[in-house]
Amino acid sequence: LVEAERKKQRGKKKQQKRQNAEENEVKGDTDILFYFGFSHSVNYIMCTSDKAKRKGIEAVQAIPSDRLLVESDVHATEDVILGTAGATSYAAHARGESLQDVAETSTINGLRFISSLSS
Repeated sequence: LVEAERKKQRGKKKQQKRQNAEENEVKGDTDILFYFGFSHSVNYIMCTSDKAKRKGIEAVQAIPSDRLLVESDVHATEDVILGTAGATSYAAHARGESLQDVAETSTINGLRFISSLSS
C-alpha cells in the first residue's frame, strides 16, 4: 500500500514537471534563467565533515525542481558520463526522488537554460 502511494506521488510529480516545462514553452519564456548545478565530486567527495555533507544535502533540497541542474565537474571527456551519473544519484538521494525523475528534470532544465541563451 505504501509503495502504491509512492508510485502515485511520483506520477503526480512527473506530470507537474512536464506541465511546468510545457507552460514555460507556451509563454515564450526566453529570459536568461538562474539555475543551480551540483556535482558528486564537489558536493559530496570534497565535503570531508559530516556538517559539510549535511549542508550540501540541505542546499540540494532547497533548490526548486525547475532550477536544478547536475554536472559532471570532471576534466577528462571519458569521465563525463560517470561524473554526471554520480551527480544525478547524489541529487536524487538528497532530494528523496528517483534517479529517473532527477535525470528527466535536470535534462529539461538544461535544455531550457541552453535555449534561453540563444534568444
